[in-house]
Amino acid sequence: MSSEASTRELTRRKLLTGLADRPRPRLLPAKEMSSLVAPFSRSDDRVAHLLHRTTYGVRPGELERARRMGAEAWLDEQLHPERIDDSALEAKARELFPTLAMSPGELFDIAEEQEDGGYSVAMELKRATLYRAMFSKRQLYETMVEFWSNHFSLYHFKDDVATLKTVDDREVARRYALGTFREILLASARSPAMLYYLDNYANVADGPNENYARELMELHTIGVDAGYSQQDVAEVARCFTGWTIDYREEGTDGRFLFDADSHDSGPKRVLGVAIAGGDPGMLDGRRVLETLARHSSCARFIAAKLCRRFVADVPPAALVDRVAATFTATGGDIRAVLRTLLTSDEFYASSEQKLKRPYEFFVSALRALGATVTPDGLDELIYSLYPLAQVPFEWEPPNGYPDVGAAWANTNGLLNRWNLASALVLNWFENVQVPVRAIVARSGARTSGGFVDAMAALLFQRGLDEADRARFVDYVGQGRPGNARIPAWYLNQQAPGLLALMLGSPYFQWR
Repeated sequence: MSSEASTRELTRRKLLTGLADRPRPRLLPAKEMSSLVAPFSRSDDRVAHLLHRTTYGVRPGELERARRMGAEAWLDEQLHPERIDDSALEAKARELFPTLAMSPGELFDIAEEQEDGGYSVAMELKRATLYRAMFSKRQLYETMVEFWSNHFSLYHFKDDVATLKTVDDREVARRYALGTFREILLASARSPAMLYYLDNYANVADGPNENYARELMELHTIGVDAGYSQQDVAEVARCFTGWTIDYREEGTDGRFLFDADSHDSGPKRVLGVAIAGGDPGMLDGRRVLETLARHSSCARFIAAKLCRRFVADVPPAALVDRVAATFTATGGDIRAVLRTLLTSDEFYASSEQKLKRPYEFFVSALRALGATVTPDGLDELIYSLYPLAQVPFEWEPPNGYPDVGAAWANTNGLLNRWNLASALVLNWFENVQVPVRAIVARSGARTSGGFVDAMAALLFQRGLDEADRARFVDYVGQGRPGNARIPAWYLNQQAPGLLALMLGSPYFQWR
């Protein structure tokens, strides 16, 4: 695209997402980011690193189990979540969150009864998402569900998306999280939530809407640098005319509908590929999806994004090449792509190089501490995410929450993390409990040095650099030698402060 076209489209997107007058956040250079979240010595523990990158945090006992299995066996298990018995959690989820299984029509009925525009439906999905992230045994699966939800990003509170996102979550990200890219791309294209969010439901032959066509190429498949033109955008939009939502209230309300009368049946050409048009017209859109999914730029675009997610903010080019090659060779098989990525030398050489995003920080703290939460407590936790600026499904532009540390490393964000960590360990949440006394008792520690080491193992799954260990020991012992015996009551008294300091430390911010 020309620079003029790019500028015009960027301005248009800002206007569409309501960001025209908002200042853009400043991305910190690596040196400045390191001054805010100081680096420390890297660990060479391959099993711990694998868990840090593929889960929402390590719960007590999980690292030991993974060590017994070995990294390869643990990864193989996680790549096949259907083999992991998580039936108890899913049964509880169905009980706590009944809207998860409902049809679009049933969800619209609830929104109408509540007279809240779908807010109650949306909040139940957020609760379920946090609940699964905290307690599911299928951690890599949940991580990939979040990855695809962010890739095919939908702002939860754009009118009907509040209701339809629940179906999108079930039928797109959850159904195909570890399937093939073609499957998840088609499912997203047909998703009423996506059709509504990017306005394709209003894309008709005599008034084409290019929003979905543009984002399909730029954000979902081949990337802005793939060399497509504004003419390609217009042709893709023509291919998707008639892909809409059934609002006829005939028992199919809120489902995908292909309206042949609204489709442009003329011939088109997309990225040099001729699309004949004619009947059945819905095939035009499917041919576009196939063309984009097979495009070499798509393999590299998805590979780079996965490598950025799991390895480094600026992923090694050689690794991106190998992951893209696996994507191409397997027809976009997500399991195969992840296996190439997560068994690579580059992956295992990247420990402590990814700054946790706020949501990851929060959930990993809850998991490491073994927190218990009631249904009301889930609401408390979700509301507390707003100051951290990462609430599930609430990124307004279509590009998804950023996955680089520079977008999140700022003094205000880190202060909010520290405050939230203190609130957790001091049990200030009415319906969320951190078992501090039980944590102290399980440590078996009798000295400040022993207690610091036990808490580092619990929260970081590693030892501390000597200077950092000395600071933590001094805090616990208040001047006593690290090997001096300390009574249990004193450790109980010091434990909340130590846990808060550790959760706020760089050791817990990096993964």
